[in-house]
Amino acid sequence: MRYILLFFCFLVGQNALALKNCQQSEPSWWDKGWAVTVFSGPLTSQTSSKIISDADFGDSGIIALAGAKKLGSVLCDRLDFEYEAQAVQHFGEQTHFELNPIVIVARWRDFPWNDSLPTTFAIGDGLSIATQKPKLEKKRRKDESAKTLNYVMAELTFSLPCEKHWAFVLRYHHRSGMFGVFHGVHDASTVLAAGVKYWF
Repeated sequence: MRYILLFFCFLVGQNALALKNCQQSEPSWWDKGWAVTVFSGPLTSQTSSKIISDADFGDSGIIALAGAKKLGSVLCDRLDFEYEAQAVQHFGEQTHFELNPIVIVARWRDFPWNDSLPTTFAIGDGLSIATQKPKLEKKRRKDESAKTLNYVMAELTFSLPCEKHWAFVLRYHHRSGMFGVFHGVHDASTVLAAGVKYWF
C-alpha cells in the first residue's frame, strides 16, 4: 500500500509539472495578438464619393502610427475583433496633430489564396480628435468642421508566406460627421495611404 501511495504521488507530481510547463509555453491573452502599423498618404477634403471619378488631392498628407490589440475571434478564427489607437501628424497645407484613441476593428482572415499570398481585410469605426479645426476641412466646407468627428477606416494587408508577421498595407483613413450626428458635419476629409504592419 505504501508503494502504491508513493507511485500515486509521483504521478500527481508529474502531471502538475507537465501542466505548469504547458502553461508556461502558452502565451496569455495579453501577451499575444498585438500589432503596430505605420502608414502615410495624401489627403483630400472633397466628398468621398467624388474621389474615384474626380480626385483632388492637394499638398497635404499624413504620417501615422497605429497600435492594435486583438480582443477575440469568432467563426473558427476567421474573423478577429481588435482595438486600435492612432497618433497622426498632418503635414503640408495643414500641420495639426490628430489622435484617434478608440477604434474598434473587424478583420477577416480567411481568403482562398492565403497559402500563396496571406491577406486580411479590415473595417473599423471610432473617434478622431484633432488639436484644431482642420484648415482644409474648413476651407472646402465653409467652416463645417469640428475637432472631434467620427473615424472610419478600411484596410487590406498582404504578406509573404515566409514572413507572415510583416505585411504591406493599403488603408482608407476617413473623418466624417456620421451624416450630421457629429456637430452637423456630413463629410470631412479622406486619406488614401500605404504602409507596413508587424504582428507580434
